[in-house]
Amino acid sequence: MPILARRLALPAAEPVRRPIGRTPLLTPHPLPPARHDHAQPVPEIVVDGPLAGRTARVTLRPTVLDADDGSPVPGVSVRASLHFRIPLCLEAVVRNSAPGQWETEWVRCRQDSSLFSVRAVEPLVAPAVISIVEQQEVRLQPLLVYAREREAGHALALVQKCRQEVAEASRRLRAAEADFARHGVPSQRAHEVLDALTRKRDTLWGWLRH
Repeated sequence: MPILARRLALPAAEPVRRPIGRTPLLTPHPLPPARHDHAQPVPEIVVDGPLAGRTARVTLRPTVLDADDGSPVPGVSVRASLHFRIPLCLEAVVRNSAPGQWETEWVRCRQDSSLFSVRAVEPLVAPAVISIVEQQEVRLQPLLVYAREREAGHALALVQKCRQEVAEASRRLRAAEADFARHGVPSQRAHEVLDALTRKRDTLWGWLRH
């Protein structure tokens, strides 16, 4: 998605697949040299495009999504605003599901789905969005790399946090083992004592509950 919307529990629209006939937007290797300012959010692309016979203001936000096998794939979060009898705001997520192929993961409208305008426009969103993504491919490519680098940074932060927790747990384990050793009680006897203490605790807890 940020890896998305693992992510939003939304009703899925019927996937729309349209071969692009070109290379995929993002290949796993190699990554370009670091040149993005990751202190800033992932840049968005804002364009005007046709939708339901109107001109919609479309915002494309590159992101990273999960493929069926869990591997990261390029994705684009889309927001389209237009006036079709009433102001409408529609959202969609598109992913590069295979080399040269895009598909919509889902489409939704922020307005009530029972409204005539929503029912008229919503089915047209997926093909319109894919067409716009295709047209903006060249501009999207470096931003998709930016998004993937950003996700990698978040993943590394989690790795470092887990390493710190493991190191702290190891330190506490060594301290606990040293505390046990200083009492000079054999391990087998200590286990017998622990079993007795556990039975006593369980018996006391059962008595208190009744």
